[in-house]
Amino acid sequence: MKKITLIPFSLFVVVLFFALVQTSFAAQSDEAFTRVLNTSMADLTEEARQILEKRYPDENWEQYDFPSYVYTSDAVETGYKIAVKEPELLRNFKCYCFCDAMGHQSLLWCFLKEGKLEKGFDDHGADCNVCYGQAMMALLWDEAGAPVERMQQGFEKKFERLIEQFGK
Repeated sequence: MKKITLIPFSLFVVVLFFALVQTSFAAQSDEAFTRVLNTSMADLTEEARQILEKRYPDENWEQYDFPSYVYTSDAVETGYKIAVKEPELLRNFKCYCFCDAMGHQSLLWCFLKEGKLEKGFDDHGADCNVCYGQAMMALLWDEAGAPVERMQQGFEKKFERLIEQFGK
């Protein structure tokens, strides 16, 4: 009889443990998500550069033959590097500088013509802090394990004033 009562209690303890761990993880995840949302451009750039170095430690960046405008700032360069290495990530998001009026179908198009590396680079991303800022935020959120839907919510929060002013 004692074995029968221990099994439900043990099961309860295991379920409770996992619920607490999941709640703790969710709180940490929300904290990391919000931190990225409020990070300065300089810090976004530094953190994104570190993630690129970690993910692609032996990458030969010269092989991409970036145009000179990519090197106008560390932030711009980081945005273009994210585009060539993480195109599927950037393809998930619209750009909040509203370049869809120029025919851009996703954030990736701000960096790559028609969103394709083989078509060449688009100079739009070099002149737009919204574009390269979004690329770096997406990379940091991706590194933290945020799902695409959560990232989209973050972009909508970050750019809510622009959305109100110019529409969705």
